[in-house]
Amino acid sequence: MSNKCVLVTGGSGFIGIYLMKKLAEQGNRVINYDLAPPSPVLQRFLDDSDNAENISFQRGSILDLPDVMAVAQDTGVDKIVHMAAFFDPAESNRRPYFTYQANVFGTINILEAARLLKMSRVVNISSIGVYPKKQFEPMDENHPMFILGAGHGSHYGSSKAASEMIGQAYCENNNVSYVSVRFSGVYGYGMRYSMFIKDMIENSLQNAPTVFKTGGNLTRDYTYVKDSVDGVICALEADDSDLVSRTYLTTSGQLYSGTDVAEIVTKLIPGASITIEPELSAFEEKDMAKRGKIDISLAQKELGYEPKYSIEDGIKEYIETYKQYSEN
Repeated sequence: MSNKCVLVTGGSGFIGIYLMKKLAEQGNRVINYDLAPPSPVLQRFLDDSDNAENISFQRGSILDLPDVMAVAQDTGVDKIVHMAAFFDPAESNRRPYFTYQANVFGTINILEAARLLKMSRVVNISSIGVYPKKQFEPMDENHPMFILGAGHGSHYGSSKAASEMIGQAYCENNNVSYVSVRFSGVYGYGMRYSMFIKDMIENSLQNAPTVFKTGGNLTRDYTYVKDSVDGVICALEADDSDLVSRTYLTTSGQLYSGTDVAEIVTKLIPGASITIEPELSAFEEKDMAKRGKIDISLAQKELGYEPKYSIEDGIKEYIETYKQYSEN
């Protein structure tokens, strides 16, 4: 893929920065459509790349369909990666209306723009948060997103599940070339939420201790951010004839506990002081009930997706990148 114009909604965020950097390095023009530009730290990281001049910022809201369409028309957008979302599962339960407004109606606006402007591809960024309580393992794309009598469990997860179904309907009925990729536990330099890994790495590099009173036995499918970006690139480039399923799990396919992460960080950062107790909090117990080993074979088959980073390699690169951009 080259010489195209890709609009990335929510591009100022952690994953968006890595995606835009990769798209620009491939020779694409990139429009970052977001409410605010990247933070100074992330902007510095973004600017330090080949073809950074191909990335431009456009302030805007995905809730403003006329503006989305105007920007897309004015800049010649051919494809959209829809990353913008209200991403806080706990906060979404406190603010359900805004969650659905941003995550569902915002997605509809992106799909409408793609339909009306006849764009060649929309990639929707989803999450394993679409899953309620684990029903079987390994969990694949056919795992239920709704369980009778139990509902879903969070407004965030429900909003992402609804967006996936709406995207599929646009694909089937309105000739929108839609693909959805589900992320899990994305980590790397610039990440916002701790997931244990951020605090462990960054505290240790600052010679500060890290203590978690719970969470050692909580497992996640930790996925290095560059692997997540590769999944998006695969979804952008795939031929429609190969996209039988349209929804794909693009994760590492491996489970690691908080204790596992602590051991790896301690090995890679001499002198790191990390304590994490094995017990789980009530919130972590509920979270753990949704998690299981993930089957990525469908993404491998239809997208050609293949994760390249082991968790050790990902943490090592996180450490090196932090030293380069945050310690100077």
